[in-house]
Amino acid sequence: MELGVFTPGDLDPCAMADLAVAAEQAGLDVFAVGEHHNPPYNSSSPATLLAHVAARTTRLQLSTATTLITTNDPRRLRAEYATLHHLARGRTDLVLGRGNTARVFGWFGREIEDGLRLTLDHYAVLTDGWPDRPYLWHACAHSPEIADLAAANDDGLFVFGTRSDHVARYRDQTDHPRLGVLAAGLDEGLELAPDRLLVHVRTTADVERLGRLR
Repeated sequence: MELGVFTPGDLDPCAMADLAVAAEQAGLDVFAVGEHHNPPYNSSSPATLLAHVAARTTRLQLSTATTLITTNDPRRLRAEYATLHHLARGRTDLVLGRGNTARVFGWFGREIEDGLRLTLDHYAVLTDGWPDRPYLWHACAHSPEIADLAAANDDGLFVFGTRSDHVARYRDQTDHPRLGVLAAGLDEGLELAPDRLLVHVRTTADVERLGRLR
């Protein structure tokens, strides 16, 4: 099992980068950061932040938690993350999510009611003609269609530790299931026997403590 840490973006970018460096020093496998566009969260450009982290690390897998597939132009996402994947020498993957804030959808000229349709349509555009793309995960909180999309494309599925309704559905449909869990703590995440577990941290002390527990 891969063990790592994530921040939703409730710290300043320099502090988030310091967490990533501490994660590598603690022997953890993955660092992930969410994409947000509304206060108090500030990681509105995960690709930029992770490129900085890539320059300060050598081994750590760099991920998103999540990348908004609905409000971003999928062609632009492909350009940004293809560049990041190259700069990080293959140490990246993406967790694709639809977002849940109507106001943010509106800022980008979208309607939250179209979230599922946009996810499916933009995924097709994002992956078209990108054979050497980073590994893709799908964040699934409510919609069984997202579990189906992940299974049909041999992608991973990411769930919150408390929202695991469609895990069995996903695992039943694919020969190569990879389950990721975002959790507040280690014990909560381990209950689902994930392939990747990311634990929420806020300080380097939190990171060091998690490293000692692995």
